[in-house]
Amino acid sequence: MSKNDSTIWLITLVCILLGFFAVRAFEGPKVGAEIGEIASLEKIEKLVNEKKELELKKQEMDEIIKQKENRLKEYEENIAELNTQYQQIQMEIQEARLVAGLLPVEGPGVEIVLNDRKRDSFLSNNPHIISYFIVHDSDMLHVVNELRSAGAEAIAINGTRIMANSRISCGGPTINVGKYQRFAPPFIIQAIGNPDRLMASFQQEDSIYHDLQAWGLEFQIRKVDRIIIPRYLGELEYIYAKTIQEDE
Repeated sequence: MSKNDSTIWLITLVCILLGFFAVRAFEGPKVGAEIGEIASLEKIEKLVNEKKELELKKQEMDEIIKQKENRLKEYEENIAELNTQYQQIQMEIQEARLVAGLLPVEGPGVEIVLNDRKRDSFLSNNPHIISYFIVHDSDMLHVVNELRSAGAEAIAINGTRIMANSRISCGGPTINVGKYQRFAPPFIIQAIGNPDRLMASFQQEDSIYHDLQAWGLEFQIRKVDRIIIPRYLGELEYIYAKTIQEDE
């Protein structure tokens, strides 16, 4: 082989190598792009799956939250109902205490002053009938009963609350009121109720007012806009009386 032929073959080999490397240089980015595309698709698919899982978890959490909210609403409704029942019970207890006289009360009504007849010549000349001219426990009972019949809602004698079981009895020159109280005249009787109706009851022909006036005893009555009557301080104990069940 001549020197020129060797040169030609060398140049040809170099060209072939350059062409090969040129082709590889052009194909390299394409292959890399394909690999990158495959990796991107896998990543996208993974992200999509993760998104679906998160959406499912969100739905589960939303359902749990909804259940908790419904349960909380039930609790709130139950609490509201219990509060209503509690308030109703409290009102009933207060009403029972009011009826039992265990609460101080105030309101319009009348005030009555009862007193013995003042000493005069008639009493001096007739000492044996002096008992007819003093206030007795029976007189007090008549007055209290008339007040009750006229609709008095609360009654007090000299500041002592009078109930159905209150004792009013004679104690010599004094009158026993309740278990421990003893009062001498004058006696101040206060009653809460309709003032006009309470006043009118003592204007009736059979009222004790006329009898006491006839014997010369002092009987003064007046309307009062605001009367305060204290709570009953005695004992309310039922030993023999028992409640009857509705189904009995």
